[in-house]
Amino acid sequence: MKRAIVVEGGAMRGIFAAGVLDKFMEENYYPFDFAVGVSAGATNLSTYVSRMHGLSKTIITQYATKREFFSPLRFIKGGHMTDVHWLWHHSKQSLGITGPNSSAAMPLYVGITNTQTGQCEYHQATEDNVDALMVASCALPTAFREQPIINGTRYVDGGVADAIPVKQAYDMGARDITVVLSQPHGFTKPEVKSTWLMEKMYGDQPALLKTMLARAGIYNDTLKFLSNPPDDCKLTLVAPDSGFCVKRLTMDKRKLLKGYAQGRRMARRLVKDTVAIAS
Repeated sequence: MKRAIVVEGGAMRGIFAAGVLDKFMEENYYPFDFAVGVSAGATNLSTYVSRMHGLSKTIITQYATKREFFSPLRFIKGGHMTDVHWLWHHSKQSLGITGPNSSAAMPLYVGITNTQTGQCEYHQATEDNVDALMVASCALPTAFREQPIINGTRYVDGGVADAIPVKQAYDMGARDITVVLSQPHGFTKPEVKSTWLMEKMYGDQPALLKTMLARAGIYNDTLKFLSNPPDDCKLTLVAPDSGFCVKRLTMDKRKLLKGYAQGRRMARRLVKDTVAIAS
């Protein structure tokens, strides 16, 4: 029976998963056959599969809080609000991040949303393509004004089409899936109330627009899968509790560190319970 780990995105909310995965690394907890992630979930998993402890925490708390990454003023002037290209490449160069290679703990599949089809595509990350995949998977529409081009096709944030890629892991054969969420249990995504701006900005990309308008429904359908998985599928959910105070663009380092610590606690419980069951 194949086992997989799936990590949700969520920009700065990814600090929770950073704590979870760091604790997994400390415990040498690698029971999975492959990993699937989108957006911040993919960048978190890139350090996990490469066994690079602490790097995701540093990226989020030290680099993603800089003005080079997040700048509302730059956005007003026509630039990026969140410059994911700078964040990934600066972090990779400064921290010595390597792409998944033959020594990786497991294959990593990264989700990116195809603007022509509106669907999420999954590509295995390698040393050759990891830069392009990570930037594309984190390219939140509007906040990152470019649409990264890979092999002639434009892509945006993988979370637009598939924020929690658990169904993808299931379709790839996994029947024991650990899912790391970035929202507390009970969260549901609200429907978009005003669509005119999206229609104005993405009217020339009808498939992408359709997916963006259906995003809440797609997300909430995935939540139904999580609460009622197929009979042959075992799911283990790791989620922040109601005290999780990190939002998509939280820049308060105290809140970020608190979210990181909560991720570590949740992971410690999971590993402890797993060892207890095994013994």
